[in-house]
Amino acid sequence: MTRTEERLIDALDAVGRSVRQETLPPLPARGPATGPRRWGRWLAPLAAAASVVLIVVAISAVPQFSGPPPQRQAMSPPRYYATLGEGGIVIRATATGTMTGTVPNERPGHGGFGRYASSVAAADGGREFVVAYSGTVASYAAKTWLYSFRLTSAGRVTGLTPVRGGVFTGLLAASVMAVSPDGSNVAVVLNHPLDPSVGTPPAELGVVNLRTGQQTLWTGGMNRAGLEFNIANVSWERDGRSLVFLAVWCRSEVFGSEYCTARPQDAQVRTLRLTPGGGRLSQGGVLLADSRRYPDIIQALLGPGGKSLTMVVLTGRAVGRLNPQPRYMRVVQVPLAGGRPRVLFRGAVGGHADVFLGSDASGRHLLLAWGRNGWIDHGRLRPLPPQGGMAFTDAW
Repeated sequence: MTRTEERLIDALDAVGRSVRQETLPPLPARGPATGPRRWGRWLAPLAAAASVVLIVVAISAVPQFSGPPPQRQAMSPPRYYATLGEGGIVIRATATGTMTGTVPNERPGHGGFGRYASSVAAADGGREFVVAYSGTVASYAAKTWLYSFRLTSAGRVTGLTPVRGGVFTGLLAASVMAVSPDGSNVAVVLNHPLDPSVGTPPAELGVVNLRTGQQTLWTGGMNRAGLEFNIANVSWERDGRSLVFLAVWCRSEVFGSEYCTARPQDAQVRTLRLTPGGGRLSQGGVLLADSRRYPDIIQALLGPGGKSLTMVVLTGRAVGRLNPQPRYMRVVQVPLAGGRPRVLFRGAVGGHADVFLGSDASGRHLLLAWGRNGWIDHGRLRPLPPQGGMAFTDAW
């Protein structure tokens, strides 16, 4: 029995107790009901029925919860976003594009050695960020350094500090990062520097605990003969104990390129359960792979609530001479439990197949960076600066 039914019974009992025997009119004698008496005979039942209906409506109008009503979730995007370009990281206001802060590249030191920002990721709320600097030092060793910074309410950069345990030696170009939902860990996609004798070694996944400085690595088990292996994107499960990443195998026409620039390629959206001490990338499972329905997956993120995948899929006949690319892209949301996928955006590739798909912490506000830069709003791409320039990565 529901609470509404219980309230209805209580209300009817109260009405019944209020009626006194002596106030009831005598029952009419049986006989043919004609004229006005016929209507009078039905007025009482109709009035009773009407009162019951009013009681039901009144009870239905009573809120069935205690405390204040739930607030409607705001659908506005974050106020600021960080965009990574050739000169470093720039903070801009989403509504106007006004630049509010910068995290520039470090100037090269003696002999041309220096560090450049290679990736940026936002923690929950879009106020705390992690940035990766990659480059070489005087000993010719490749390194990646992680820093954190915050944004003030006015979008100013403050508190740029090194992340404890956030130095990776022998690894170059942290191309993609993602902060866990609770802000305690950051996952980093790491690429080795080019060794002409062996080509491009496969990418690895590093995880750093932002509170303790503990660092773990996940590598191996993904090699395929004659193909390069890369990780195109990474995101976190809601519990913060597992990762979802897009594994890509391809033949690169650009020798030593850290990206799979040539087609065709093979892609798998995979899961990875994190355990102390690290492990092999291959120990997880496959959520979804290239197929006739999704022929060329180039980006993939876990969707809102961890119940779907949001992917960038290339479609259409490949065009171009040096490096043929499919002509069109789709951003599609695929339910993991089965169901009809939703197309969130359609667009022309325009010769820029190096696409980056990002998201805020809720998974509802998607960033798309390639030849154009913007966020997806009900099937449309809302432009974000820079336009006409190059945005490697966006975060908010």
